[in-house]
Amino acid sequence: MEDKPIVTFHGDKALFDKLRTLLWRGLPREPVEWRRSYGRAPKKVTLEAHFVPFSVEALPRNIGKALIGIPFFHTYWTDCDIDNYKSFVKDDINHWLSSLKTQGLHDWLIIWINNEPLIKSKLLPRTSVIDKIKNDFCGKVPDRYIVLVEPFKNDSRSSESWSHMLVRIRQLILQAYNRNMSKYEETMRGQRERRNQQGWNFCHYFMLQEELAFVHEMLGLYDEALVQYDELDALFTQFILNHSLGETTPWLSNFCDAGSRWEGLDLSKHIDQNLRTKIEEGQASLIDFRSYLFTRQSSLLVLLKRPCELAQRSIPFLHNCVQELNIMEVPMPPGSINCWVFVNCLEILNTCEKYSDSSHSLFTASLWEYAWNKLHSLGELCGLMPGIETTSEQLHTVVNLISGMGDSHLHVQYSNIKMSPMAKLREALSSAVAFKKHYFEMSELAMGTFKHIGRIRSARLIGKTLATFYMKMGEFQKAESYLSDALKTYKQEGWEELADRTRIDLAECQKQNKHTHKYLKSCVHLAISSNLPLDFKVQYFEDFIRMSKEPREQCHGG
Repeated sequence: MEDKPIVTFHGDKALFDKLRTLLWRGLPREPVEWRRSYGRAPKKVTLEAHFVPFSVEALPRNIGKALIGIPFFHTYWTDCDIDNYKSFVKDDINHWLSSLKTQGLHDWLIIWINNEPLIKSKLLPRTSVIDKIKNDFCGKVPDRYIVLVEPFKNDSRSSESWSHMLVRIRQLILQAYNRNMSKYEETMRGQRERRNQQGWNFCHYFMLQEELAFVHEMLGLYDEALVQYDELDALFTQFILNHSLGETTPWLSNFCDAGSRWEGLDLSKHIDQNLRTKIEEGQASLIDFRSYLFTRQSSLLVLLKRPCELAQRSIPFLHNCVQELNIMEVPMPPGSINCWVFVNCLEILNTCEKYSDSSHSLFTASLWEYAWNKLHSLGELCGLMPGIETTSEQLHTVVNLISGMGDSHLHVQYSNIKMSPMAKLREALSSAVAFKKHYFEMSELAMGTFKHIGRIRSARLIGKTLATFYMKMGEFQKAESYLSDALKTYKQEGWEELADRTRIDLAECQKQNKHTHKYLKSCVHLAISSNLPLDFKVQYFEDFIRMSKEPREQCHGG
């Protein structure tokens, strides 16, 4: 993507080369107000420009069909005297303007450099070069010529002249873009209105509107660029919803192909050209398209310094993608979506962590939980949970899942100290020991973030699941601690049935830990519970009677 507006120069090339650096530095020095069409609010824009030699072959042939890489503004530079003007410069300007008008281009500026010092005289002035230029070419468009006075001198007259010229160039560049973007938007609207017609293709329309987003981004209007992607997001979502109601759309069937790759997001890439090419050629899967779109939205949110919004958008994005895969009935191998979600959660979290703003913790807590939840599901699928013997079929599943992740950005942007999300998942699936390590790490991070934002109940819900994990490992002491915290919360909230269900596991831990006194108290609560079946209550009542009759020295624990 071209990151600067393209401006052509013609005339005295040697003269322009001397001025190029000063011009390049001066343009972005001050912002200019861009008064846009359709009654939109004006915006302050800081302009840069890429100056290229004028070429008839490079001129746009179809106005309103493209925006990127197209020179919309053209300049002519000369410091000729009156004789040279009459001899050849006039004809050169005339030929230059004829080439522009042939293509329907009306955005140009003639700059005459006046290197003569200011001389006060009582004699009538002779007709100057600028008068000739004005009369020959700019009679009806007086803003299309300007004089640059002694540009290489360091005095107030020269500085004022430079300032005046830069203001004019800024205004005319934006005027050129405004004119061409208006025509382009008309073309785009026409394409959008034909979306229900035979032969219309969303991927082609996507590339069309994305080009408008690129121009807004090029001009530094990141919020306007984000609006374009949000509109494309909403349009695509509407097609998915219509499909779920039975509406058939031929181009949408391409997104229903079986997924063989589930590479996660790579937010270090400003534009993922591989995915963009797939979309352009109509070969993108649903995951490819959604990944590219969210990557572009994330990139703009980062440029806008809004990591909190990036985190806020993440959970709905991931949930919607999973739901769309179900709606479209896209065949995906078991566990592949869990891998994709897990890697994406960590990639988004790593991006948000680069900012000191802690307000995004309100949303990153849910991302940590979602990642942990998907890792838990993968552990069950691949036989990595405690007390499970991994089968050959589960080993085959692990191999297939790892191969589908790819390795295109396995180590991009990550140091040797910090593992990439993909590398972390690969390691977690490699063995039960590695899985346990990452499972505990994810659990602690999720619980810690929830506690940081005051969502204690969410933290203790994770702790309760973690207690089950510890119980399967035979580490009842650690499990008891998490279950006690969960029980405390349920009692405070008045959730008696949940409290009694938790007491069953807690009683088992107390029994295994030989905390007899605590176990007897739990037996009493469970025996008189109104939320448990009779056989459960009888069992705990009998346990209480039996253990109460044991000698005191055997009932000391707790």
